[in-house]
Amino acid sequence: MVNPPALSLHKREDGKKWPQFLATCAATFAVFTVGFHSGWPAPSLPKLLSDEYPNDVTNEEASYITIIGYVGNICGGFIGASFLDKIGRRRTILLIALPQFISFFLIAMSYYVFELLYIARVIGGLGEGMALSIVPLYVAEIAEPSIRGTLSTIVSLSGVFGILICNVVGSCVAINIAALILLALPVIFLLIFWKMPESPYFLLMNNKHDEAERVLKFLRGKSNVSDELNTLIKDVNRQMSESGHFRDIFTIDSNKKAFLLVIGTRTVQQLTGISAFSLYIQILLSNATEALPPQIGSSIVLFVQLIMMSLSTLFVDKWGRKPLLLFSTGGCFIDLLIQTIYFVLKEHTSVDVSIIDWLPLVMMILFVVLFSLGLGVAVTMVSSEIFSTSIKSKAACLVNVSFALGMMATTKFYQVTADEFGLTVPYCTFALTTFLGVLFLYFCLPETKGKTLEEIQQELKGKEKVSNTTEKV
Repeated sequence: MVNPPALSLHKREDGKKWPQFLATCAATFAVFTVGFHSGWPAPSLPKLLSDEYPNDVTNEEASYITIIGYVGNICGGFIGASFLDKIGRRRTILLIALPQFISFFLIAMSYYVFELLYIARVIGGLGEGMALSIVPLYVAEIAEPSIRGTLSTIVSLSGVFGILICNVVGSCVAINIAALILLALPVIFLLIFWKMPESPYFLLMNNKHDEAERVLKFLRGKSNVSDELNTLIKDVNRQMSESGHFRDIFTIDSNKKAFLLVIGTRTVQQLTGISAFSLYIQILLSNATEALPPQIGSSIVLFVQLIMMSLSTLFVDKWGRKPLLLFSTGGCFIDLLIQTIYFVLKEHTSVDVSIIDWLPLVMMILFVVLFSLGLGVAVTMVSSEIFSTSIKSKAACLVNVSFALGMMATTKFYQVTADEFGLTVPYCTFALTTFLGVLFLYFCLPETKGKTLEEIQQELKGKEKVSNTTEKV
C-alpha cells in the first residue's frame, strides 16, 4: 500500500486525476496477463493440430483444451469472492499472479507430459476468474464518477492488448518458448502493483477511517477530502446495513434487479459469439477466406479492436453506457446478418462468391469495431457499478460464473456447429440472439453515467432523485 509520507507529496486542493489512472493501470496489468490466457488458443490451436507440437491432438481434444479454462474461471470467481471482503481488494488482486505464473510454467512443461496442458488451462482460468471479477470492482471503487467510465474502459482495453500481443508472440514462436517468455508477466505485475492503495470502500467497511482518508487524498491529489469521505462513510454504512448474504442478492429487490441486469448484459455480450470468434479466429479466417494468411488477418482484427476500445475512452463518460450498448449491439446484429447471407450463398448455393472472398475478413473487422465501441467496454462498467457494497463480492462471483458458462457454451456451440454444418448455422444463430439482445438493452437497461455508486443504488430502489443521505433498509 502507498505509504502515508508519499501521499502528502501529491496534495493539491484543485485535485489530480493521474493517481487514479496510475492505480488503475497497475491493477489492470493483471488483466493484461489474463489476455494472454484468453488469447492463447488463437495462435496455439493451429500449432497443437500440426506436427510442430510433439503430441498428437485431435479436434475434439483441442476444443476441450480451449474451453476447460472456463472451469477454472468459475472456481476463480468463488475464490476471489471468498478473499475479497476478508483480506481486501488489493491483496486479493496480488494473489492473481500465482495461478498466472503456474499456468504458463505448466504449458511449457506440457511438451513432456501432455496432460499438464489441461491443468495449465484450468489454473490459468483461476487467475482469469479472479481478475475479471475483482479488478473492475476495485477500479470502480477508487474512481470519481466523472472518470469512472474511462478508467473502467482501461480494464477491457488491457485484456484486448494482452490478446493481441499473445497472438503475435504465439504466431512467431513455439508454444513452450512463448510460455517461458510469459513467465515474466506475473512477476512484473507484482512489482508494479505492490505499492498501490487499498480501495477506500474496503477500508471504510472495516472502520479504518484515517487510512481511508489518506488513500483518498492520494487518489484525488488534494489535501481536503472531508466532504467525499463523509459521504462515502454514510454510503458504505447504509449499504453495509444490509446483511450481505448470498440470499440477499435474490431477496432484496434492488439487488435482484441489479443482478438480473448484469446477467442480462453479460449474456447479450456472449451471444454475439465474441468468445468463439476470439478463440478460433485463426482457424475461422483460414476456413472463411484466402484474402490474407490467418496469422496476419487475426492480428489486424485484434489491432483494430484495440484501437477502437482506446478511442471509446474519449466519449464513454459523455455519451453514456446505454446509447453505446444499443449502437454496438444493433451494429453487431447487422454485421452478423450480412455474414450469414454470405455463408448461405457460399455453403448452400451454387453462387460463386470468390470475387468477394475478402468479405468475411472485412466484416469481422467491422464486427470488432462495433463490438468494441459498446459491448467490449460498457458491459464491464455496468457490472462494476451497479451492485451494493454489501453483496459486491458475492454478486461478482455469481456473475463471473454466468460469464464463464456463457463463454464455454458459445465456444463449444461454435465448434460443434461449424464442424458439422459449416459457418452458416453459428453465424445465423448469433445474429438472431444479438437481435434479442438489442430488445433487452432498449427496454430494461438503466443509465449509470455520471452517478455515484450510492446514487445508482438509490435509483435501483425506485427513487427518481437521490441525495447522499442514509436510508433505512
